[in-house]
Formats: sequence, structure tokens, C-alpha cells
Amino acid sequence: MNLYDEFFKMIEENDTITIFGHMFPDGDCYGSEIGLKQALLHFYPDKKVYAIGGGFKRIPSDFPGFDEVDDETIKNSLGIAVDIGDTPRLNDKRILTAKERIKVDHHIFTEKFCDLEIIEDDRVAACEIISNLFLYKFGYLPKEAAEPLYLGITTDSGRFLYSPVDEKLFKTVSDILKSNVDTKRIYDALYTVDPESLKFKAYVYQNFKIDSGVAYMVFTKEILKELKENGVYHFDKKQAAPQVNLIGNLLGCYAWVFFAEGEDGMVRVELRSSGFPIQPVAVYFGGGGHLQASGCVLDDINKYQQVIDKIKENYRSYKNED
Repeated sequence: MNLYDEFFKMIEENDTITIFGHMFPDGDCYGSEIGLKQALLHFYPDKKVYAIGGGFKRIPSDFPGFDEVDDETIKNSLGIAVDIGDTPRLNDKRILTAKERIKVDHHIFTEKFCDLEIIEDDRVAACEIISNLFLYKFGYLPKEAAEPLYLGITTDSGRFLYSPVDEKLFKTVSDILKSNVDTKRIYDALYTVDPESLKFKAYVYQNFKIDSGVAYMVFTKEILKELKENGVYHFDKKQAAPQVNLIGNLLGCYAWVFFAEGEDGMVRVELRSSGFPIQPVAVYFGGGGHLQASGCVLDDINKYQQVIDKIKENYRSYKNED
């Protein structure tokens, strides 16, 4: 029995299913949770299915939200973790109390915490894997599942810019689009620009720095507070750090990093690279992710230079290996 068959065997053996994602959810996390929930409700209408989490806002107004679920329900459920590789980044650790657990993820393996783990780190999004699960079993996706899954693939691939983008991905997307997905409505929700957010971008473009091929921005909590007070669009660390691709693919730069400090002093770090694996740097500082798109957390904003120095060190080793 292959992993996909095992997945559906566990689904069919459980009456209640709870779905969990990661902290600081992105489009792939939202799409994975909601797309999986909607697909399960469509193909298994007698089951109780709950998606637990929230926090991603750029969705069409009529897209589904998340559920409030009590502890006892979770304990008696099949818990499914999507788009997350390890327990420290779980959005709700109550999944660890579920009677059985499944993981569906596309990050490089870091920790086993589920009974069944479907990990395909050569896929651009967890939404791609979930789509393939149901296409494998049923041959199609209902529209209510296809739309959030398409949203997740779109965001994690950067509108099909970031690797891995291959013929398998486009075959999956082609099958998703057969469900009459309203791509314009999704794009309008994702990419309509708030005029005030342009001020944040302007600040980034005027203040980013480059250190030997590493482009970076450091947002202390004081800077974020000052930006808000000066009428610049308000980002806290959860919103600021993911904007890292504003300085992506700069001429002469092989990596780009955003550091954003919260009121608690903890620092969210988002790392990206072009052509060399930056994931080991994130792992070195207690994080993880994809080879060229990863993240970690620092306990002191003044440690940002340590991250930059580690990136440069790894890059020198990488070039010498070539």
C-alpha cells in the first residue's frame, strides 16, 4: 500500500478529522487547511471535519474561515498537520493529543511526529500535494476545495516564479483549473495594493543594505513603531518579515534577509537565496524550510550580524565545492 492509499485508509477509519497548520500562516498554510477540509467534506459528507488556525487575511471575502474546536473533540480525532515539518512551529499543539496523526508537508524533513508522514520536498507547495492526493483518488476536485488550493500554490510559488516549478506542477494546476476556479477573484484578493503599503516599500527601497552579496533589512521594534507613528503602513514582525522578496534577486546579491523584532524582543527572520542552499543557515539558528527559502527566530535583534556572517561563510564553502 502506498502512502496515498494509507492516507485515505486512515481518513475512512475516522469519523472526526481536525486539521492544523503553522504559526504565522501564509497562503499555502491557509489553502492547505481549508482546501483539505472542503475536499474531505465533499467526498466524505458524513464525517466531521474542522480546520484550526487563522491569521491569513488576503482571501476573497466569501472564502471559508477556521473553526473553534474543544479539547475532547481533538483527542478523539484524526489530526492532520499540513505545511509544517516540526512541532515548535505548530499553530496549535493540541494536535499532539489526537488519537492518530498524519503530516502532509513539502519542507525538508526535520522531525517525525505523526503516524503517517507524506513529505514531498520536491513540490512547491503543500497545496500541490493535497491536490494530488484527491486527484489520485477521485480524479477531480470540487470548486470549493480547488480555489483555496490554487491560492496556496500561487502564493508559495510566487506566481510560478520560485522553484520547483515543473511539468508535474502545471499538470496539477491544469486539473485544478478544470473546477472552474475564479483566478481573477483570487488574484484581486492577493495582489491588490493598499496605497499606504507603498510607503513601507518605499522605506525598504531607501534603507536596505548589502554586505558582500547579502541584501538585508533590520526592523527593530522601535523602527516598526516609528513607521506606524509616521503614517507608514503598520507591519508588526509577522507582517514585515515575509516582505523579504521586496529586495529579492538584486544584481550582485546571492541572498536576501529580513529581520523583524517583536514587542517581546523575539526576532522573526526570513531568508531567501538564489542558486545556493540557505536552509542550512536557518537550521543552524534553530529554524528550517526549503533549500532557497527558509526562516528562523532569534532572541536578540543584535544577533542579526551573526546570521549574515553565517550566510557568507556557507556561501564561500558552497563556491569552493563548485
